[in-house]
Amino acid sequence: MNALLWVLQGIMAFLTIPWGLMTLLHREQQAYVRYGPPEVAGMAVRLGDGPSPAARVGGFLAVACGAALVVPGLIGAATVLTPTAALSLLVPAVVAPARKLIRGEIGFFASFFGMLYLVTPPLLVAWGRLGPYPL
Repeated sequence: MNALLWVLQGIMAFLTIPWGLMTLLHREQQAYVRYGPPEVAGMAVRLGDGPSPAARVGGFLAVACGAALVVPGLIGAATVLTPTAALSLLVPAVVAPARKLIRGEIGFFASFFGMLYLVTPPLLVAWGRLGPYPL
């Protein structure tokens, strides 16, 4: 069971850290107009402002959670951070499918099973590290 928890921690960190870095370091996008009216041809057009400050904070927290899933167990210090990071990953796992359900992008069953799919690994890691299989 300890090996399974380490594998889940590694997978969650492997997925969470790059996502957080992409959100944190993302810049605005630009496109160049090649064809069109002469006054806009060859101009750079902004496609977006990039992530909001709240999204950047979320990206930073995702990187911190991803690191806290693995690093404390590897160095043997502050091991309470691992289950805390796993529990904090429950927030986006519940909010993302619920938000898609509210927007009408997915149905109730897809939202329920999406939530179940996203919530299971962090819950299992938090249960295992707080309970019978501590670091």
